[in-house]
Amino acid sequence: MSLNLSATTDNKPVVVLAGWLGCQPRNLRRFSQMYKRMGSDTIQRIASPRSVVAAMTKGPSGHSSQLEMEQLAINILQELQTIQPPYFTLHLFSNNGCFLWEWIRYLLFGQDSPLSCADSNVDVHNLRLKLVGVVFDSAPAYYDGNTDTLESALHYVSSSTERNNLLEITKSLDVNVVKQRFDNFWSSLCNDSTDIPQLYLYSQCDKLASAEHLEKLIAHRKEFMGERKIWKHMFLDSEHCCHILKYPEEYDELIKQFLSFCTSQIGGACVDAENDFSRRSRL
Repeated sequence: MSLNLSATTDNKPVVVLAGWLGCQPRNLRRFSQMYKRMGSDTIQRIASPRSVVAAMTKGPSGHSSQLEMEQLAINILQELQTIQPPYFTLHLFSNNGCFLWEWIRYLLFGQDSPLSCADSNVDVHNLRLKLVGVVFDSAPAYYDGNTDTLESALHYVSSSTERNNLLEITKSLDVNVVKQRFDNFWSSLCNDSTDIPQLYLYSQCDKLASAEHLEKLIAHRKEFMGERKIWKHMFLDSEHCCHILKYPEEYDELIKQFLSFCTSQIGGACVDAENDFSRRSRL
């Protein structure tokens, strides 16, 4: 886990960068610099490889004990509670970031969220209203319960000992449990009802995040939430989580336009998201 919070005494907007599997803080530096030029501070968080393997079988639905991914999400929300930015955005990389988004979404909007209790030190209502947009970079990656994609991603883990241990754990996972968990994971992303603007950045040649499956998910999201709030851009030949390296100016402009749209929605869109989630929870 890594945290890099630039000076926030000016109460600037914040972007949470949720790094990919095997990501190092230095890999996120370019993204932080980009957002700094746009007037935002950043929080960098990278879920551990072990927590990602655990997320292949366990998510927010039906969990019985606190998971590392859940604690990471709580820590981020606590950090945001302390900083009190005027608003914040999430920038998610690969499934590592999406697994974290699952927990953040559950903690902020879930009916039985542990942060909704009276003694929580996080003002859930306040943070709901401040979340204005979500960027999916090379995400989510479709794996249909197959662990081959995870095994490929684990090769980016720097420690050979940790990498080999996690590969052994991955190979021992119950295929049926992984498949059921994937179905819940993918369905939750397709049918997310929080009504927050989303931008999907992906590539035609990404071997981990299939453009074909992402196109289907995006089409469903547009039907579900409307064309206006679901943005997308497909790069031709950039690799997984490397679009900013191959197309820096185009990437910068896409983010700038999306943030501009998100900030123009402050107020009504966020209230609609909260009301819609509350209404659905009563059905």
